[in-house]
Amino acid sequence: MKKAMQLIESSKSVLISGHLRADGDCLGAGIVMYYLCQALGKQVEIILPDNPDSRYGFLEEKTPWKVWQGELPTHDLFLICDCNELSRLGAMGAVIAESEVPRLVLDHHPLPTDSEIWTAKIHDESAAASGLLAFEFAKAMGVTLPEAAMEAAFVAIMTDTGWLKYSNADSRAWNVAAELVAGGVVADSVFQNIYQQVEAGRPKGIASVLAHTQYFEDGRFALAWATDKDLQTVQGELVDTDEILDILRSVKTVELVALLTERQGQAKLSLRSKSLIDVNQIARGLGGGGHVRAAGATLTDTEFDHALNRVREACVLAVQQAAIKA
Repeated sequence: MKKAMQLIESSKSVLISGHLRADGDCLGAGIVMYYLCQALGKQVEIILPDNPDSRYGFLEEKTPWKVWQGELPTHDLFLICDCNELSRLGAMGAVIAESEVPRLVLDHHPLPTDSEIWTAKIHDESAAASGLLAFEFAKAMGVTLPEAAMEAAFVAIMTDTGWLKYSNADSRAWNVAAELVAGGVVADSVFQNIYQQVEAGRPKGIASVLAHTQYFEDGRFALAWATDKDLQTVQGELVDTDEILDILRSVKTVELVALLTERQGQAKLSLRSKSLIDVNQIARGLGGGGHVRAAGATLTDTEFDHALNRVREACVLAVQQAAIKA
């Protein structure tokens, strides 16, 4: 952490970014670091590789960000939040990889073998969210965060812990969440902004996915999916999938859940488990990654049916191996 502090202190202009389709944790961490850099007198801006999850648009009302248009502004430090592989930034990541500008990563995901691409790291796999790390880092640097940063940190922690109900919601996460609420964050307002502003077609989208649900390995593995055609047929929309994953994971016998959705010709995979299976390993085998209990991947080089078969085979194997070890 000391090297990361020195890197920020010595910089004059900082460009903050994160993974494709930034979620609450990615945006939350980036926003906290945005205000930290501002407080230290740095020129700073947030440029995302593509449009973030639309549920978090309310954050932009207080904190500006841009979407990458193919060129990067002049800067002397890259700060990448909530991912530690530049490939997760798509084409923007390829441009950053070719640059000689120092790179600082702030993340809580497992590090890959090529983690030396980073000049410095703010990294802790035990942290429930990257936004929690960012908040702690700001405190360590003696920076007092404004209301917008406090709210963003709260969004990061709550969304990555399932509103403090997932297994990563340890006392550290609860304590920081309590500190943020004590500092003025209005929890029910944040909840409404994230979870009660969904598109009208969402219930139909959820119904379409649940209609394509199968169970394998004596009910220990649940697989669900929907194609673009499925959603169009019912006039359904499916921007976020957490709610569906929670429904499937609530089934008593289910240990592993896989959800595959087609998005503009790409197969997007989300994986969740309860206690026995490391879904990060499954995701990495399919070109993705994530956490032990929550991970994902994008399968771009295959037809949807083939992608579905690959996911099914990988997950069935994981369940079988977990049963042997158990």
